[in-house]
Amino acid sequence: MDITVTEMSEQHLEAVQAIEQSSFIAPWSLQLFNQELQLAVALSLIAALREDGREKVIGYFCAWIVEDDCTVLRIACHPQHRRRGIGSILLQQGLTRAGERGARRASLEVRPSNESALAFYRACGFTIAGVRKGYYPETGEDALVMQLTLAIPPHGSGKQSAGSVTIPS
Repeated sequence: MDITVTEMSEQHLEAVQAIEQSSFIAPWSLQLFNQELQLAVALSLIAALREDGREKVIGYFCAWIVEDDCTVLRIACHPQHRRRGIGSILLQQGLTRAGERGARRASLEVRPSNESALAFYRACGFTIAGVRKGYYPETGEDALVMQLTLAIPPHGSGKQSAGSVTIPS
């Protein structure tokens, strides 16, 4: 599989929205994704597969980087491409790029009932740091807050990088 990870742009939004609709109980609107692209704090990536000479969006990653914190907002893969390591690639690329922008830790919220996401984030090194009671308004479900400390590059190495973030396959 020839997969590339690039910055999300307006041309990707229709495909991203289709993946979003199939992935979340309360999906983001096309307008919300478009607004994300305009924010300086936003980091929005897509994973694309080359198929018949055309680019097909098969996953995406959205986060905000504020000072030294990266908040992962969304990560999803097309249903036909799940459990093939694409989420790991997106998360690794997202956290690496967040580190290059100065992030030193990452956090996210996940539903306790989303066992596959919990297992994925744990395998990626995230740990549970707390609970947000009644976080999800559509169900009243709590959110588990998970965190990961990003590696800091050696002093004087020049470019900041998340460097040793390793995502198991």
